[in-house]
Amino acid sequence: MAKRALVHGPPKGHVRGVTAPSPNAPAKTSAPSPLLLGCFSALGPFAIDLYLPAFPAITADLQASAGQVQLSLVVFFASLAAGQLFYGPLSDAIGRKPPLIGGMVLFFLASLGCAFAPNIATLIGLRIVQGLGACSGSIMARAIVRDHHSGPAAARTLSQMMLVFGVSPLFAPMAGSLLMGLGGWRAIFIAVAGLVVVALCITIFTLRESLAPPRRTRLSMGGMMGTYRELLRDRRLVGLTLTTSAWSGSTFTFLATSSFVYAHQFHFTPFAYGLMFSFCASGMIIASQFNARLMRTLGARRQLALVSTVAVASASLMAGLAIAGFGSALMIMAGTFVLFACQGLSLTPASVTALDSHPRTAGAAAALMGATQLAFGALISGLISALCAPTLQTLVLTQLGCMAVAAISVRLAFKSGRARHRETVV
Repeated sequence: MAKRALVHGPPKGHVRGVTAPSPNAPAKTSAPSPLLLGCFSALGPFAIDLYLPAFPAITADLQASAGQVQLSLVVFFASLAAGQLFYGPLSDAIGRKPPLIGGMVLFFLASLGCAFAPNIATLIGLRIVQGLGACSGSIMARAIVRDHHSGPAAARTLSQMMLVFGVSPLFAPMAGSLLMGLGGWRAIFIAVAGLVVVALCITIFTLRESLAPPRRTRLSMGGMMGTYRELLRDRRLVGLTLTTSAWSGSTFTFLATSSFVYAHQFHFTPFAYGLMFSFCASGMIIASQFNARLMRTLGARRQLALVSTVAVASASLMAGLAIAGFGSALMIMAGTFVLFACQGLSLTPASVTALDSHPRTAGAAAALMGATQLAFGALISGLISALCAPTLQTLVLTQLGCMAVAAISVRLAFKSGRARHRETVV
C-alpha cells in the first residue's frame, strides 16, 4: 500500500500531511456552526482591535506614556498565552463547555472593570484578567473543531471560521473610532462587555458538549505535564508552532506600533487608521478561503513553504524602501495587505497539520500552539515597545525578522524522516 501511495498519490479528497478522520469523531451534523465557533475565536482579538484607535486618547486621559499604553496590549497577549495552557488540559478532562463559560464570565467582569479604570496601572492589571478570560474562546473553538473534524473537513471549517474571525480586524478599529466619538475610549470596553454577555448566553443555552466522557482524560498536574512533554516530542507540532508564533510576532508588533506610525508619521486620523486597518486585514479573510483547495492541490508542506517565501520577499521590499526613505503610507498598506494574506494562507494548514495527530489531547495541543503564539507575540511586541520608538523602520524590520523565522521553522517542521514518511505515504 505504501508503494501504491507513492506512485499514485493520496486518494481523492485527501490532504497531504494530514491523517484520516478519527473513527471516534462525532457525526458532522452534531458540530456547531463555523459562525458560532468563529464568534468565540474572535472575541479576544476584537477586544484588541477595537481599542487600537484609542491609544492616543488613553495616553492623554490617563496621563500615561505611549510605552505604558502599549504595555496594556502586551500584558493582554501574555495572559492570553498563559491561560491557554490551563484551559487546554482542563477541557480535555471535563469537556469544552464548562471552561468556556467560566472564561467568559471572567472576560465580562474584567471588561467592565476596564471601562472604569481610574489610572493606567489599574487598566494594565485588568487587561491581564481580561486576557485570562478571553483565551477560553479561541482555545475551545479550535478544540471543538478537532473533536468533530480532521483533514479537509477541518480545513474547510477553519476557513469558514476565518470569515467571522476576520470581521474583528476588518471592522473593529472603525467601530472603536465610532464608539470613541459617542462616549470616549471607555465606551469601547462597555461594548466589549455587552458582546461577551451575548456570547455567554449563546454558550449556555445553545452549545452542545463536543467531548464525550469516554474520550476524556484524567486531570492531574502530573498528567498535564506528561501530556505537554509528549507533545513537545512531536517535531512537526513544534516546528509548525514556531511558524505560527513568528506570524504572531509580526502581527502583534503591527498592532502595538501601527497606530503611532500612522498617526505621527503619516498623519492619519483615528477613522482613517481604521479604514487602513480594515483594508490590510481583508487580505487575511480573502486568502483564507482558498486554504482547503490549496491544501488538497499542493499539500500543507508545499503551501506553507511557498507562502513563507512570498512573505519574506514582501517584508524585505518594505524594509528596504523604508530604510531608503521611500516608505510611503500606500506602500506600507500594500505590503501589509500581502503579509495578512500570507498569514491567512499559513495559519489553517499549520494548525490542521499539527493538531490532526493528537485527537485525544486536542485541547492541550491547541493550547500549546496558542500559548506559544501569544507568548512569542507578547515577547516580541513587548521588547520592541520597551526598547525602540514606534517608527516605520522599527515596524518593518521587526516584521522581516519574524517572516524569516517563520520560513526557517516551516522547513524544520517537515525535515525529520518521520514527518516526510507520514506526508508521502498516508
